[in-house]
Amino acid sequence: MNLRNLQRHWDAFGHQDPLWAILTDPARKGGKWDLEEFFQLGELEVAEVLQQAANQGIAIHRGRALDFGCGVGRLTQALGRRFEESWGVDIAPSMIRLARLHNRHAERCRYELNPAPDLRLFADHTFDFIYSSLTLQHMRPRYAKRYLKEFLRVLSPGGCLVFRLPSELRRPHSPFQRVARCLYWWYRDGMAALAKGFNLRMEMYGIARTQVLELIACRGGETVAVLEDHSSGPAWYSFLYFVRKPAAEHCESSRAQVEPQAWKGAMAAPLGQPNRRGDGVPFIQTNTLGTTSSWLP
Repeated sequence: MNLRNLQRHWDAFGHQDPLWAILTDPARKGGKWDLEEFFQLGELEVAEVLQQAANQGIAIHRGRALDFGCGVGRLTQALGRRFEESWGVDIAPSMIRLARLHNRHAERCRYELNPAPDLRLFADHTFDFIYSSLTLQHMRPRYAKRYLKEFLRVLSPGGCLVFRLPSELRRPHSPFQRVARCLYWWYRDGMAALAKGFNLRMEMYGIARTQVLELIACRGGETVAVLEDHSSGPAWYSFLYFVRKPAAEHCESSRAQVEPQAWKGAMAAPLGQPNRRGDGVPFIQTNTLGTTSSWLP
């Protein structure tokens, strides 16, 4: 779906069951999340991610942080306790309203609606730390790739970008399955449109790890580490990326640091195993947060 429809669906989630839409634990569906527990999980996640960055030797200036796809502010609030200033952006008006309602650090946390396919809200080099969790996976890859480029634009030199993103399905769909799924939703959406409604759903996408690494390098970013991640559900290979923006931005020189043959090797390397040559960055198999997320088989 395009961004306008994506906003429509997630705004509806924000009205119906916002906490479950963000952390889709089946036992918490229907407004069963405890608000304090929900925000405490955000504290634990941010603490773990910052510790993981430190373990990779990344020094983070605790100035201004961005939470992309902030929802009701679960992670923005946690960042607000650790940074001088934190910003949360989301595509859904209902989520932004709730985030402002639950803001416990009004002087340090700010929330902005962003329905645009970019981050034009912010100037170059605005943020010292950018984190996106369980967001990029719910939009078409062409949008996710554009936001990744924007992250590197608004990231300060020496800043750190961390994001979670699935790579591919463990058992790819056959061409017949893909066509059948498209026809199914085309029919469902058509019937709903006739009834002046729509079928609420979360779409799920991945971007190949090698494509992500190439995009980062082309935009002058330095991928410090890629950790195996399980937050996108058992159907997906998924990764947690740690990226640093060098103090001096030279896109071509950064890209030239990776051998052309290395990318060819990365394409052939099996996922879920250490890739000693192909990616040119450390790949670490580890158990990260046990956060659940909606996924489509």
